Amino acid sequence: MANDAYNILGVPKGASDSDIKRAYRKLAAQHHHDKGGETSKFQEIQSAYETLSDPVKRQQHDNPNPFQGGPNGSHFEFQFGGGGPEDIFEQFFSRGFGRNPFQRNHQPRRNKDLRIHIEIDLVETLDEQIKKVSVQTTKGDRFTVDVTIPRGITHGTTIKYSGMGDNMFDTLTRGDLYVIINVKNNTAFEVRGIDLYQQMAIDSIDAMLGCEKVIKGLDGKEFKIKIPPGCQFGTKFGMGGNGLYHMNTNHRGNLVVEAVIKTPILNEEQLSILRKLKRDQ
Repeated sequence: MANDAYNILGVPKGASDSDIKRAYRKLAAQHHHDKGGETSKFQEIQSAYETLSDPVKRQQHDNPNPFQGGPNGSHFEFQFGGGGPEDIFEQFFSRGFGRNPFQRNHQPRRNKDLRIHIEIDLVETLDEQIKKVSVQTTKGDRFTVDVTIPRGITHGTTIKYSGMGDNMFDTLTRGDLYVIINVKNNTAFEVRGIDLYQQMAIDSIDAMLGCEKVIKGLDGKEFKIKIPPGCQFGTKFGMGGNGLYHMNTNHRGNLVVEAVIKTPILNEEQLSILRKLKRDQ
């Protein structure tokens, strides 16, 4: 089938969870809209992964019609296993055969989602990161998740892990886990999109005569900047390709340094020299 989840991800039916995840990450990176991919194709890939990464959804996908043959040629199906007899009755009565006497009041349709936050430093966005996080469910169960944080991630980005949420109700589909990334900027750089801005103080005399300054980029790389004679306040010096990365790409922004002219405090002798220079103009 053209829309079969296995065919979409390019994996065999017996593929392991790790093989499915690896195939999804590769295809998602190729077809992401940031890289010019089609939104419909990306959504198709994401839907296929959500189906195969969830044990219940995968079982339903592999066995879509375990029981057929309703009255008058109608079609209906039941999913057996794991839920107990009341769940079988729930499926039967939900298809129009009256009220289910086993139905629980206000029974949720699935377990709730879980949300956790991970904080990373701005410099960590320059490379892909893998962070181990401990997750606790409502039942008190704890498990560890290796969260892959892509290079160039931005503050507030949410990463979804299907089927790794709460498990309070054993008979219901497990919820999803949402990992929210908080990027902490503890540097002197100002973030503007994927560009980094920094102010550079220059003595007014150095600005008049010209000089050379050394600054460091976010990754510690040093740059020598030649300040021309007569440099004005607000003059910008750009170092291309030394800013932040656009997420999941090799495209990198710029590092921009803005000159801030500082006036020094001079002694009387120095002031006398300046006064003489001004008179001689």
